[in-house]
Amino acid sequence: MAQFNIDSSLSNGKRLDWLVLPGSGDTVDSIVIEVRRAAMKKFGDGVWFNRWTHVVASNGFVTVQMHA
Repeated sequence: MAQFNIDSSLSNGKRLDWLVLPGSGDTVDSIVIEVRRAAMKKFGDGVWFNRWTHVVASNGFVTVQMHA
């Protein structure tokens, strides 16, 4: 299971970024879905339809971005 804190996001006014430490066997797609579900619980179901992107760093961390 991926490790992240949905309450700890970075924002530039146009998007929210979460830094995620993948767990053993996690895929990038499963990580993005996990963050999206957590964001739905925090911000409401409508955020599922926002534009979502991700960036995989060379050290294995994944940055999941929700665009407004």
